[in-house]
Amino acid sequence: MKLLVYSPLITPRIKYIFNFIFKDILRVDLDFSQNLSEFITADRPKLCYGKQAISGALFFKGSGLLTDQKISPQRIGITTFGDQKVPFPVTGSLLPFDIFAASFYFLTRYEEYLPFDDRKGPNYHASLSLQHKLGLLQVPVIDEWALILKNILLKNFPSLLFGKKDFSFRPAYSPRPKSRSEDSKLKKALHFMNALLKAKLQGKHYEQQIKGIHSLMLEMNKKGISDKPEFLLPDPQRSSNWEERLRIPKSYLRLTTKNINQDYSMYYPDTPGFRAGTCSPFYWYDLQIEAQSQLKIYPIALTDKSLRSDKRSKDLLLQLNELMDHVKLVNGSFYSLWHDQAIALA
Repeated sequence: MKLLVYSPLITPRIKYIFNFIFKDILRVDLDFSQNLSEFITADRPKLCYGKQAISGALFFKGSGLLTDQKISPQRIGITTFGDQKVPFPVTGSLLPFDIFAASFYFLTRYEEYLPFDDRKGPNYHASLSLQHKLGLLQVPVIDEWALILKNILLKNFPSLLFGKKDFSFRPAYSPRPKSRSEDSKLKKALHFMNALLKAKLQGKHYEQQIKGIHSLMLEMNKKGISDKPEFLLPDPQRSSNWEERLRIPKSYLRLTTKNINQDYSMYYPDTPGFRAGTCSPFYWYDLQIEAQSQLKIYPIALTDKSLRSDKRSKDLLLQLNELMDHVKLVNGSFYSLWHDQAIALA
């Protein structure tokens, strides 16, 4: 049975974010409708998104972002939802904020299309992001919100079926140009990481940290939830964009013109966390033409470089575990990127 979504105006933005949340994250099929009488008479799980509630229907009030067709600075209000500060507050809705607009804003990196303070350089820094300011950067918040939507729907429509998801650990490996022999790549990937944070962690403390990470990797392999490392090599079907600092939309426009359909550069080089607010792969939405592209983004939660440059006092294993726990909570995929400088057990 499919979920029916009604909105007086079905825009590309609405289709994009609803499909991502319901189809990609929650794995439930859905249909869209602009026909009010059809929606009212439909005997199936359904919800309404817009400005006006419909009697007897689950109502999520829109803030206006998803019916807009231009890129412009947003005056974003903030409200409280549970223990979180969240954007796009609304009233008279099932939730106190526009969960779909907030998700769209984070996922598309809307704020990175706008002028920003570039005194630290031309690249967008984590400290500038709305997630950072709200304390949400270390959380796959869109996936967490999706589970809240799932619980609301199940409470009202117990027969609605959702697909099963399991947590997975997906390390990716970025070799330097000099390390491309097959034996060298395989050997380094299998042993995976040793000299991580060597400059920061020394002696016995360093050894304890590395042993802890190795134990974690072994435990995950035993449980069958660790995928083999993916080799990020220049390939006609895969992006090698990880070596650059991501600049949206410039970087992705360049990749699409080269017909590259996979990318692993959605992360902040200096800060662990979820730059797009999710741990789930997604297709890039080009705000300049208001359309979903064929470029699939694999969001990286952390890299060895971001751990080295992070100034917080938390130790390496604690940071890794905290990020991973958030992903486990939503049965998501934990993507991490490791350079060969941090892999030296071979």
